[in-house]
Order: sequence, then structure tokens, then C-alpha cells
Amino acid sequence: MTSVLNIGGMALGLEGGDSVQLAMALPGMTEFVASVEPEVQVRLDARLSLPQCRLLHRFDIADGNAMCRFGVDADGAYWYDFDAGRLLRFDPRSPDVVMLTTMTDASVLRFALWSAYGMLGLRRHRVPVHSSVVVCDGRAVMCLGESGTGKSTHTRLWLENIQGTHLLNDDSPILAVEEGGVVVYGSPWSGKTHCYRQECVPVAALLRLEQKPENSIRRLGVIESFAALQPSCPPCMARDERLMDSLVGFISDVIQRVPVYRMGCLPDAEAAQLSHKTIFG
Repeated sequence: MTSVLNIGGMALGLEGGDSVQLAMALPGMTEFVASVEPEVQVRLDARLSLPQCRLLHRFDIADGNAMCRFGVDADGAYWYDFDAGRLLRFDPRSPDVVMLTTMTDASVLRFALWSAYGMLGLRRHRVPVHSSVVVCDGRAVMCLGESGTGKSTHTRLWLENIQGTHLLNDDSPILAVEEGGVVVYGSPWSGKTHCYRQECVPVAALLRLEQKPENSIRRLGVIESFAALQPSCPPCMARDERLMDSLVGFISDVIQRVPVYRMGCLPDAEAAQLSHKTIFG
């Protein structure tokens, strides 16, 4: 069984057995079905055995019942271990393929597919970024920040107070550097907000949010801009030198082309009006 999805401007093929059907039943997936040949593939229901790995990162999956371990084996292949024999393997020597074992837990499979996309997309200058994105007059503002800082609240305030706006994605859009500039795509990963748009929009600005007792905003320099974007990229990329080298190049390309701001804000209409006026003049 094979399905092809166009996510972030990259044709992703899902190939395998019953897990393909389970993957396609996940929220948002059908909106990205495409009738094209796949550029890259995720091979589901693969038979994998976890070798001895050097552990790079360990973390909980937020919406699943699993502890994820990320490591690299002696041959340089990357492994995600989602417990109970649920594995992901990506070998940079075969950069167009990710292997996944059978995963019957929908939330774990959803996270595994997101992780697979991150590995396949990085060398193609496409990275899923933890952010909430609002589109205004045909250009996108990506709101960045730690969980609970008010990203979704700030984009909602734009929708309520700024004319000509709509939500593109509320959790993990795809940021891409293309020949025409920096763009952001909707994706099947939008957190608790079911916003799955097959849409590509030029990026007007990146906005790093912080909760503050008053509203303020300032444009960042190069070093601060890098520090504002990097934590919102997939965390495992910062745990390995090869992945981080590629990520540094990607972020550098983005911040050379797109302004980055830091905003201290309240959850009020004035905050949305201030950020809109600063970014769009």
C-alpha cells in the first residue's frame, strides 16, 4: 500500500502494510494527498532491531504514552526508540528514506511521522518549526515561544483585531528556504487546533513572544535572531554535530532574509495591534 502527500513542498511517500492506512486516518493527512511521484519515502512496518547506540537525547512525547530515546549507531545512522520495539531509523547515506516499525498507537505514529519529516526535510531546506502562524494580506507572521507563552493567544488576537487575516497552522508548520525566498507551509501537524491548510505563504517576520506586564517589541540582531529561532526547531537536531551543522546553515539563510523580533506582551488587542504595526508598517 502506498500513499503520497505533498507536505511543505516535498512529495512524501508512505509505503508499507496496514500502518499506511492508520497513518492516513490521522487528523489532517487527507488534506495533503497528492497525485505525484514521491521524492522521499517513509517505509512503514519495517523489520528493525535496535543496535547499540550512543544516546544523544531523551524526552517524553507530549501527546503519547512513550519515552523517546534518540541516538546514533556505529555506522552513523540515527535511531528513535519510542519504547516497546517502536523504532525509526534514518541513515544519511540513504537520505531519501526513513524506516519505521509497526506503530498501532496513533499519537506515537503521528510523532514518528513528524520526526521522519524533519530528518528528510532538513537537507532540502524544509524544517518543521514549533510556532503558530497567522497570515495577513498574503504574508505570514510566525509566532515562536516556549509552550504556554501565548503563541496561539497572540495569533487569535490578530484574527479578532486585524482585518484580512487567517490562521495557517497552530503548532508545527514547515519553514522553507526556496529560490524565491523564505516561505512557510501548512502541515498535518497543528496541535489541538484542527487547521490543516495546503497553502504556501511568504514569511514577513518571525516573532519570539514572552509574557510581560506591558507590551513592547524590538527587532533583533543576528546572534539574537539565531537564538530566537533555534529552540523552535526539532530538538534532536541540536544534539548531533552533523544535524546541527545543517540546521545552522538553514537558520542563517532564514535570518538573513527575514526580520526577527522579540515581543513582551499581554494577552490583549493592543499587543496584536503593536506587532502588526511594527511588522507591516
